[in-house]
Amino acid sequence: MTLVLAIPLVMIGGSFGAICRFLVQGFIASSTRLPGWCGILAVNLLGSFLIGLSVAWIGGDLAALRLSNLSPAARATETIELGELLAFSAVGFCGAFTTFSSFSLDNFFLAIENRWHLAVNLVVSVVGCYFAVLGGWALGSLAVT
Repeated sequence: MTLVLAIPLVMIGGSFGAICRFLVQGFIASSTRLPGWCGILAVNLLGSFLIGLSVAWIGGDLAALRLSNLSPAARATETIELGELLAFSAVGFCGAFTTFSSFSLDNFFLAIENRWHLAVNLVVSVVGCYFAVLGGWALGSLAVT
């Protein structure tokens, strides 16, 4: 599959994923008394399940799949059979529905390939991104005052 074909598939899948995220979060917010973060949590859990399902179902053989093969920037669309469906479902839909699903899939493959990298990715991503938000918030607050 060429990049010319992959980009529209990712774009269309991403559009559907973003709309579904909006609808699921809105549904949870309007139909329950749960705090707002629960809608995001539900989307993250559902998206992580869906990306695992779609890559396993479409990609098939786990031995043939590797983290580097799923990178949208690399040769992913050339190295995985049925790349069109993966571009649409895993990269597009699930990636826009929740980027946490992509993060979780990366960690799944890292658990198989290199557990040290898994540990580093988990700790640095969760703790590092928290502090990145904190730093951005602090800088943004200075700009407002």
